[in-house]
Amino acid sequence: MTRKVVTRNPHREVGVVNPGWLLDHPVEHESHLERRFVIAALACPVVKDIVHQPLELILMNGTKEESYTPDFKIVFRDGGVLIVEVKPKVFIAKHEDKFKRAKERLLADGYRFLVITDEMIDGQALAARALLLMRYGRLRFTDEQALECLKEMRERCSGSATVKALVETGLSEALIWNLVARHKCRVPADFLVEPEQVIFIETVEGDNHDYFKSWFGASPR
Repeated sequence: MTRKVVTRNPHREVGVVNPGWLLDHPVEHESHLERRFVIAALACPVVKDIVHQPLELILMNGTKEESYTPDFKIVFRDGGVLIVEVKPKVFIAKHEDKFKRAKERLLADGYRFLVITDEMIDGQALAARALLLMRYGRLRFTDEQALECLKEMRERCSGSATVKALVETGLSEALIWNLVARHKCRVPADFLVEPEQVIFIETVEGDNHDYFKSWFGASPR
C-alpha cells in the first residue's frame, strides 16, 4: 500500500513532484534517483499516471516470507500497467533473486515488472532534458488556447513539423512545448528542447509498455 513520506534523511532526497499539468495528484519519491525517474517518466507520451509505492508483496524466500514494496506503478494510456523498481545498477546483482521472485509473483497477478537503473534514467541526459520539458509544463494556458493551437498545428503540418516551422506560422513556442509536456502531441525519446526538434501530432500506436521501455533505452519484449 502507498504510504506518505513525512521525514527527511540527510543522505537522501525525500519529497514530491507536483505535475499538475498532467496528473491530479503529486508523486512521492524517496531519493534523487527516484525523482529523476519520475521526471523522465512524466515526459513519456504514453504515461497516464504514476503512483509511488503502490502495493506490498509477500515473497517466499525458501521457507521464509519476505516483504517487498516496489517503487512505482505506471499506468499507460492504452490501459496497461507496469510495476517499476528504481535501483542504481551497482546494486542490481545484490537484489537479482528478489526481483526475479517479484516479477514471477506480479506476472501471476497480471502485472508486468521492470527494473529501471540510473544508467537508463540518466543515459543521454534523459532526466535533464525531461526537466526542461517539465518547466514548460508548469506554464499556464487556457483550454481554449491549447485547443486552438492544436487545431492550427494539425492544419499547418501533415503529421509532424519542427518547432521552428510551427513558430514561423505564428504559433507560440512556449505553448507548443506545453502541449508536448501535457501529451497532447509528442517528441521521441532523444528529443531536445530546441527549435529544430520535430513535433509529432499523432498519438503513439502499438503496445505502450514497449514504447515506455524504449523510452528508457530498454529493449521491448
